[in-house]
Order: sequence, then C-alpha cells, then structure tokens
Amino acid sequence: MLARTPSNGQTGAPAPARGLVTGAQLRNALAAASQHLREVAKAVDSINVYPVPDGDTGSNMSATMREAVDVALLAGDEPTVHEVFEAVARGALYGARGNSGVILSQALRGFGVGVGDPQWFDAAALAGGLVEAAREAYAAVGKPQEGTMLTVLRVAAETAAPGAGAMAGGGRDRPCLALLGNIIRAAERAEAATIDQLPELREAGVPDAGGEGVCVILRGLFAAIAGTTPPPPAIPERPIAMLSGHEAERFGYCTEFLVEQGTGPLDIEGIRSAVSRRGSRSVVVVGDDHLVRVHVHTDMPKDVLERAVVFGKITRPKIEDMGAQNERWNATGSGAGVRLAVLALSRGEGFDAIFRSLGAHVTDLGEVVKPPAGEIAAAADALGVPDVIVLPNHRNVILASRQAARLTRCTLHLVPTESLPQGVAAALALDTEESASANVAAMDRARTTLRTVEVTRAAASRMADGVSVRKGQAIALADGKLVAAAASYEDALISGLRAASALDAGLITVYAGAQIGRDAGDQIRSTVLVAFPGVEVEVVHAGQPLYALIASVEE
Repeated sequence: MLARTPSNGQTGAPAPARGLVTGAQLRNALAAASQHLREVAKAVDSINVYPVPDGDTGSNMSATMREAVDVALLAGDEPTVHEVFEAVARGALYGARGNSGVILSQALRGFGVGVGDPQWFDAAALAGGLVEAAREAYAAVGKPQEGTMLTVLRVAAETAAPGAGAMAGGGRDRPCLALLGNIIRAAERAEAATIDQLPELREAGVPDAGGEGVCVILRGLFAAIAGTTPPPPAIPERPIAMLSGHEAERFGYCTEFLVEQGTGPLDIEGIRSAVSRRGSRSVVVVGDDHLVRVHVHTDMPKDVLERAVVFGKITRPKIEDMGAQNERWNATGSGAGVRLAVLALSRGEGFDAIFRSLGAHVTDLGEVVKPPAGEIAAAADALGVPDVIVLPNHRNVILASRQAARLTRCTLHLVPTESLPQGVAAALALDTEESASANVAAMDRARTTLRTVEVTRAAASRMADGVSVRKGQAIALADGKLVAAAASYEDALISGLRAASALDAGLITVYAGAQIGRDAGDQIRSTVLVAFPGVEVEVVHAGQPLYALIASVEE
C-alpha cells in the first residue's frame, strides 16, 4: 500500500499519517494507473463509436497519460504534490492525442490547479482536483456533449466535493481512499448511463469509450494507493457498431497540432475562432498564452493550419484520414494499433526482408547516391501514421533524415543508425505498445550494443587512416574507419573482426552481399569460427550490392 511509506519528500517534515499520499507516492500511483489504462486500452477502443467510430479512444488516452507520466518521472526523486501535477499537465499537453486525449490533458491540467500545493495528496486535494478537472474539461470543448467523458468527470466532481466537505477540515489531512472509492462508484454509474444519453451509443449497445477511460484511470489510481489489483473493464468484445450492417459515413480528417508562442502571448480565443470555421467539428482548443494544442475534425486540414499559423509557430502537426481508420476498425476491431511506424532505409533483398520481418517499412538506401531529405519525408508521410521512427542506416544519411523531420506532416523521430546492422539491432528493440519517445530511447541504446565491419574493394590506391591500399584490394572498415587491406574478402573480414574486438564477442553475424554465392555461407562461417573459436557465428545472404560482406559484432 503506497500510503504506508513514511517519507514525504520534504526534509525535516513529519511523516504522513496512514492513508495520506506524498508527492513521490502519488507519482507512482499515477504511473500505475497509466499502466492499467495501457493494458486495457484495446478493450476501451472496442466501444469507441462517438463522435467517430474509429476505435482509438483508449489508445489515445493511454498515449496521453503515458507521456504525462514520463514527464513527471523527470521531476526529481522526491517531488511535491504540486510538482507532480505541474509536470503531468505539461507532459499531457505535449503528448495529447485525439479528441479524448486533448480533453484528458485539460482535465489533468485542471486537476493540478484544483489540488493546489498541499503537503499531502489528501481527500481535500482529491475533491478540489476533480472539481477543477471537470470545469476545465467542459471549457475545452466548444459544444460540450453530455453522455461522454465530460459527464463522467462532472459526476465524479459532484460526488467528490460534498464528500470531502462532510469530513473534518473539509478533508484536509484526511485520507483520500474511501472518498475515491465513492467517486469511482458514482463515475461507473454515470458511465453506464451514457448508453441512454446518445443515440450513437444506444444504437451500438455500448457506453461511452472516453467515460470508460476516465473510470479506468480512477480504478487504477485507487488500486495503486490501496495496494490491490484493479478489476478489468466489463466491455463487450464486438459491439453492434462494428458489424457489417452498421452504416458508415465519410468522416474527414482528424487534425491536431501545437501552436507555440512567437513574439507575443497566444490568443486562445482567436485560435479557437479561426479553427472553428467552415464546417469544423469536434473542436478542442486548450493551453495557455505560451502553448496551445488544437484538435479538430475537418474536410480541409490545410486550410485549418493556414488559419492557425498567423497566431504562432505550428509544431507536431498530425493529419489522419478517419474514414481509413474506421475501415481498419471494422475489419480488425481497432484502428488504434497503427499509430507508430518504423521506416528503415535498406539495400539488398535480404536486409529488406529482415526489416520487414521486424515490423519496419522499407525505402531504398541507394548504392552510391543517397536519398534526399524530401524523398525520406515523402516515404514517412506515405505510411499514414502520426509518428514515424526513421533508421537511416548510413552515416551519410543521418543529416538528410534530420532535415526530413522539418518537412513531414507526421512527427519524424530519428534514431541515428550508421550501418545496416545497427538498424537491425534498433528494429529488434521496437515495442509498438510503447510511446514513440520510449521506442526512440530503447532503439538508440540497442544500436550502440554492436560494432560493424564492412568489406569491399578499393576503388583507388591511397593511404587512409594509416592503412596503405592498392586499387582492387579487399578492404575492411570497422565502424566506418579503414582498418585493413588484404588479398581476399575473407582475409579482410577476419582483420576487420579483430579490429572490432570479435574475440570478446558473443555473436558475429555476417551478411553476404550480391558478389558472394549463396552456397558460400558454410565456408565463411568455418573461416570465422577458426579465427574466433567459441563465438557464435551466423551467416545470412542479404544481397547488398556495394559491400561483399557486412558483419555485426555483439557482446
């Protein structure tokens, strides 16, 4: 039970009474609630029919919550309650996805305002937070609709305020757990009632997905504080709206972006007015005079961006075809799985197949002339997802990939892989259930766990990196540095592997190029094993054109 931990994170302050929650404990509880939401996100996705049946509400709320918690984890070892919610609000605003995610981000911001700066997260803080969370959530939506997550938030707040008020001191320095349990029961009743408040939900036979997401977060928070396991959501596996007889419609484009402050403070109402014109739907504009997040459904996303850019700098634009999302959802049960993609620059049918088997999309690395930034950007945007991680897989493509990030509609994330084996190692670390930022960090770590040896023929006689080379000799490069010249490819490979400390390796993988016969794999493996006994060796025919042999050396 989190509340039993004696430290309150404030030097010289008394330990909290049983049931009171410190800032550090609160952060842990929020992280646990975020994890619970992640685990049940697809179940919440399955009932997403309002305002558009695109099957991504749970995933959007989960992604928003995860980024909020990620920022809170940077708030020091012993943050105060106020510092936790300040970080959560900032992370949620940057990480908000979809209509539900943007509303959740504003609710989290309001929660922090309502909590204030107490010594403990107590019943009064819980009630004050929920009241302000509901108020801010309603204010974020141009035309608030009952029967949605707004209703569930409002009922939670209406239960919290009198519940805390009935306690001594208005709930100040009183444990929050009993009150939170009452709030959850009221929220669940409100969520169950949403099915009768909107015709779309009544037709589909399901309650509101956003409201269920709110209940999931509250249940996760309660379980973390109480030291129990949250119950799974009671959600039908395949609601009526997913069946073939449910009529679809044209949905337009879900358009999201941030507006960052330029020379002066941002005009939130001006931005809201600008993006609400010409048939815009589901408009949500939240933030402050430094940073504003916009979510809108529109048939003309380019026009919306052009109207907004006059107010400040546009960043993180995401434009998604909701009709395509709905088609995926009808076919698979959730259109939310395709939110993150990996784009690997590759050369050779073997490497192409490896990257595809790891879930990456492939575009041509080129043999000598490398792809420009515009070509990389176009390939990334063609994937049709909000976040794309690019693996350049060549040191001379990293700058172009970085430049491409300025040209894409999607958010392009760079993992600076310098070779094809580094790209393979990075792709192996992909976890599509994690956020883009978490994947970038994991993939960047993975690429550094190996060294690369590349073997080819010298195109000219010269001295380089202290090695004298004659035209036509086989040469080996270790992590891009020339280390050996030899008569044969195999001799050059062995010299290159020695330079890459292969004697201490756990695994050597050799990728044979187009110049190497498909039946040469056993001979190459035997040669490497003789030179490096005890090391596991694999040989793959990758078919790359320039390098006869490429090898990765892993610990």
